[in-house]
Amino acid sequence: MSDRAISAKLQGAWRAAVVLGATVLLAGAAGGASASPCAFEPQGEGHISDIIDARSFRLQDGREVRLAGIEPVLREGASGQALTKILGSRDVALRGEDDTPDRYGRQYAFVFLGSSESSVQEELLSQGEAFVSTTVTERECASALIAAETAAAAPNAVFGPIRPS
Repeated sequence: MSDRAISAKLQGAWRAAVVLGATVLLAGAAGGASASPCAFEPQGEGHISDIIDARSFRLQDGREVRLAGIEPVLREGASGQALTKILGSRDVALRGEDDTPDRYGRQYAFVFLGSSESSVQEELLSQGEAFVSTTVTERECASALIAAETAAAAPNAVFGPIRPS
C-alpha cells in the first residue's frame, strides 16, 4: 500500500473519530437519550393529512400546525420535502407552552412521532434542514435544539465538505 493510500485511510479514520466524538459530546450536552426538554404540555394528537410548506402541515381534523422553535432552510424547489419524508401520513403528538392559534389560525407546537422522545424539529435540525429560531425562550429546549443544529454542521465546520478520496 502506498504512503498516499495509508495517509488517506488514516485521514478518513481520524475524521470519523472526530465526528463521532463531537456527536457524543453534543448528545451528552443535550441530555443523551432522555426525553426532549422541548416536551411541554400536551396539545393533542392527530393524523397528518397534508404538508403545507417546510414547517407547516394540516391534520385530518382541520387544524393547521406550524413547527415551533425552528426556521427552515430555504432551498429552491424543496418546499416541504424534508418534512414530508419525516411526517408522511402519520400520527403525531403536539406539545407546547400555549395552544392558542395565531391570527392566521395556526397552532405552534413541538411535534413528536408515536412514542419518540425527540421532536420532529430536532430531526430537521440534525439533517441540516432548519435553523434554531430566536423565539425559543425556554433555556433547556433551546440548548437541545442548538445541539441538534450543531451536530448537523459539525462534519463540515471542522473539515469542510467531506469528499471521497
